[in-house]
Amino acid sequence: MRHWYAVLLAVGLLGACSQAPQGVKPQVAVGASVTVEKTAVPEFKRTYRWTIEKKVTDPAGGALTLAPGQSYLVKYAVSLVGTPTDSDFKVKGTVTIRNTGGVDVTLQTLSDTLSTGESLALNCGVTFPYTLPAGQALSCTYSQNLPNGQSRTNTATVSWSGGGESGTASGQASFAFTTPSAVVDGSVTVSDPSATPVSAISGISPEGVISQTYFFERWVKFDACGEYQVDNTATFTTNTTQTQGSASASLNVSVPCAGSCTLTQGYWKTHSTYGPAPYDNTWAKIGEGTPFFLSGQSYYQVLWTSPKGNAYYILAHQYIAAKLNILNGASTTLAVDAAMAWAESFFNSYKPSDSLDKATSNQAKGYAATLDSYNNGLIGPGHCSE
Repeated sequence: MRHWYAVLLAVGLLGACSQAPQGVKPQVAVGASVTVEKTAVPEFKRTYRWTIEKKVTDPAGGALTLAPGQSYLVKYAVSLVGTPTDSDFKVKGTVTIRNTGGVDVTLQTLSDTLSTGESLALNCGVTFPYTLPAGQALSCTYSQNLPNGQSRTNTATVSWSGGGESGTASGQASFAFTTPSAVVDGSVTVSDPSATPVSAISGISPEGVISQTYFFERWVKFDACGEYQVDNTATFTTNTTQTQGSASASLNVSVPCAGSCTLTQGYWKTHSTYGPAPYDNTWAKIGEGTPFFLSGQSYYQVLWTSPKGNAYYILAHQYIAAKLNILNGASTTLAVDAAMAWAESFFNSYKPSDSLDKATSNQAKGYAATLDSYNNGLIGPGHCSE
C-alpha cells in the first residue's frame, strides 16, 4: 500500500513541475529594431489687398432730368476685390525614434531633409551618438521657415547599431500650403454716409480672391432749376490693420428752368402725402382730397381707381397727371391745351357711371392718348427721369 501511494505522489510532483506559474510569460529573445515616426505641419500667412469701385446703376448713364421738387431714388453699386498674397511659410513637427527591439541601440546620426533640398534643424535634447534603451523612444522637435509655398515631402533618417547589428530607419510626411494659419485683412466694412445700404453679396473664388458687392441708394431732389452734380463716396475699412480706401461716383442732374419736363401718372400716384415715395409739393396746388368734378371722388381716389376699360377713368388719369405737370412748370403744346380743355368740359358733364355713346367714348380715349404722350415726354418739353 505504501509503495502504490509513493508512485502516485511522484507522478503528481512531476506534473506540477512541468507547468509554468500562472500570469508569468516566458521571455522571448528579440534582436535590435528601430522605427522612425514623423509629423509635418505647414503654416503660412495670407494677407489681402483690397480695391474698391463705385458706380451709379440707376439711372443708367449717370444722368438725370428732373422737374423742380421731383424726387428720384438713385442706386449705387460698390464693388470690392480682395487679392491674397501668401507669406511667412513655415513647417514644424516632431520626429520620434523608437527602440522596438530587445537590446539597447546606439543612435549614430540623425538627419531631417525636405524634397526641395533644405535640411531641418532638430531639437532632441541629447547629443549623438546616443544610447536608446530597449523599449524606449526619443522625441525631437523642429520649426523652420521656408522660402516659398511649394509642396514638399519631409524625410527623417537615423543610423543605428546594437546587438551586433547596424542599419538605418526613416519616416516620411508630406505637406502642402493650402489653408492659412493666419489671415490678415480677410474682410472689410463699407460705409457711405450719403446713402443707405440695401444689401451685400459676397463670394470667394477657388483662387482665394474675395469679391464683395454692396448696394446703396439715396433720394435726390432739387427745388430750384439749374444744373447739379451729386457726388457720392464709399469708404472701406479692413478688419485687421484698419486700412482704408474709397471710391466716388458722380451723377449729373438737370432741372430745366424753361419748360421743365413731364412725369407719368405712376409718379404722381406715389408721390402724394400718402406716399410711399417722398412727397412732391406740387400736389398742394390741387390738394389730394379735392373733389374731382362730378365723380363723387377726390383727385387722389380717381387716380387710384382702375379704369377697367372705362373711358372716363382712362381720360381722368392722364388729365390729372398732365394738370400736375403743368402746375409744376412743364410747358404745353396746342394739342395738349386742346385735350385739357375738352377733358374739363367732359368732366363737367359726365360722371364715371354714365353711359357714353361710341363717339364720345372714342373721343375721350383719343384725348387721353394725347395727354399720355405728353406725360411720357413724346410731345411737349420731354420726359423727366423716373
